[in-house]
Amino acid sequence: WYRQHLRPVTPALDTAPAYRQHGVYVDIGGAGGIGQAWSEHVLRQHGAQVVWIGRRAADAGIRSAIDRLSQHGPAPHYIAADATDRAALQAACDEVQRRFGRIHGVVQSALVLGDQGLAGMDEARFAASLASKVDVSVRMAQVFGALDLDFALFFSSVQSFFRSPGQSNYAAGCVFKDAFAQALGRHGACCVKVMNWGWWGSVGVAAGEVYEARMKQYGLASIEPDEGWQALEALLRGPHRQLALLKTTAPLPPARPPRDGGAER
Repeated sequence: WYRQHLRPVTPALDTAPAYRQHGVYVDIGGAGGIGQAWSEHVLRQHGAQVVWIGRRAADAGIRSAIDRLSQHGPAPHYIAADATDRAALQAACDEVQRRFGRIHGVVQSALVLGDQGLAGMDEARFAASLASKVDVSVRMAQVFGALDLDFALFFSSVQSFFRSPGQSNYAAGCVFKDAFAQALGRHGACCVKVMNWGWWGSVGVAAGEVYEARMKQYGLASIEPDEGWQALEALLRGPHRQLALLKTTAPLPPARPPRDGGAER
């Protein structure tokens, strides 16, 4: 059997930039906390035009975020569409191309975090979290796969490796997302990358005192935006197809070699 093993790595950066100046980037789920932080980064640093695709109608929170980010560059454009539905996502893609001419990169950052033990979880709760990873990833490939993209970027989680109790739905979706992206990268026309994020404690759905206490027990510290974007830059500009970013409160133990017949990612 092949088994995944996390290994420390110091990526070598290519000379090519990770993003185009004034590029057009679509982020499915981009109105969330990490998506907004990433949008601010590419707005500030590259003058990018970001398009968010999300399930809910543009509400006061989304409009407020757009107004805030518009102070740093082009205002993000929001499209309400169910990205698990191929026709709806295709219509959103067509709208982006009509409005902005072309698309340079696409990000899959959609998630539904419904923490609960599996024994007490109903099927709808499990399926909702799973669909945000499985269905959206497949529809993204079907709709955007034929375009001439610089990259397709999948935001995943270290839950693909650790699989914490109470997050079976989220972990299952992340494991699929990683495997699907790897397969897509072998057969697709563009560069496909996966970032398995550790814990973000200042933005996103896992920010707050409850998660902070839990992560301290695990020995994890919060990834801050500048650290995250530096690691993402290394992923997009380096030779690796998949990287994980963990920030720990103590040094990690030395890595053990894989068992005979094992393989590293």
